[in-house]
Amino acid sequence: MMNSISPFWVLIAQALLVVHVLVTGRSRYWILLLLFLPLIGGLAYLIMELLPEWSGGIRGQRARREFGRVINPNGRLKQLAAAWEQSPNADNARHYSTALLDSGRFEEAESIINQSLSGLFSTEPNLLQIKARLRFEQNDPAGAVEVLDRLVRENPEFRSPEGHLLLARALEQAGQTDRALHEYRSVSTYFPGVEARYRLAMALAEAGDAQASRAELEHILKDARLAPAHFRKAQAGWLRKARSVLKS
Repeated sequence: MMNSISPFWVLIAQALLVVHVLVTGRSRYWILLLLFLPLIGGLAYLIMELLPEWSGGIRGQRARREFGRVINPNGRLKQLAAAWEQSPNADNARHYSTALLDSGRFEEAESIINQSLSGLFSTEPNLLQIKARLRFEQNDPAGAVEVLDRLVRENPEFRSPEGHLLLARALEQAGQTDRALHEYRSVSTYFPGVEARYRLAMALAEAGDAQASRAELEHILKDARLAPAHFRKAQAGWLRKARSVLKS
């Protein structure tokens, strides 16, 4: 009975989704996908096209990007590569090199960054920040510090919580403990989320100040209890780490 009914409902769902594509003016590519791969195509359409609308935008768009990476991991890289080749400007360099870096293709990312850090863009802060991240992720924290110090010298008004946290982490790994703690304390006052404060607590413990480390972790959890539910959900991983350290 189920075997005879299931294909019928699959066809109905397939037809409804095709109609939805036509009515909403979405890419006709979806029609081909829905016709030839109805189950996979339907799931992809729901996640990549409908979920962003149903979930209010941001969370759905994130799910769309993640699903897109799963079904076509090189698709976005190809798009960004084409954009870079067509117009090798700072913005395209930033997007393309970041995607390469996220994919672990460090040499290619560095090649793009080095090409773009020239002329008018030789001190562009976003590109320098990516170059610093490259150094850090290739186990060269001192090199990352050098690049970030240059970024600050050349762009004193530039502000980036991610770059600031990267500086603190690089300083810590480079053995510059006092300066690292100073930067951790500074960035933790405005970094969105719990990560900077958690890393400050861990750096304090590593520096031998267990009491201050524990106090910071306790404050993190106390503040989280007073925060909105969506904040606690978004920071669940870091909060779980804080609880685990306190219990150990």
